[in-house]
Amino acid sequence: MVVGVVSDEETLKAKGPTVFTADERAFMISECKWVNEVQVNVPYTPTVALLDLYNCDFYAHGDDLALNADGQDSCAEMKNAGRYKEFKRTRGVSTTNIVGKLLL
Repeated sequence: MVVGVVSDEETLKAKGPTVFTADERAFMISECKWVNEVQVNVPYTPTVALLDLYNCDFYAHGDDLALNADGQDSCAEMKNAGRYKEFKRTRGVSTTNIVGKLLL
């Protein structure tokens, strides 16, 4: 499995400030036993060309809607190309939830 880690700048535009830097996120992800490769500083809105560049068959994302900085579905190109796979998120496990708990 190839995992792309979005740059801090792109994440800031689309979602707000990050808790961990792209390099820190990449390191944590690289320690997952199912991950074969980590690509850092990929765009927030992926393209079919990006999948092809890294020899990926599909783009996988949780069942939460991901909007880019323009408010558009960041997975639209993958969905339209038939190269999108969706998985169920674990409720209560997200950066938003973690930050909320820290602030409380």
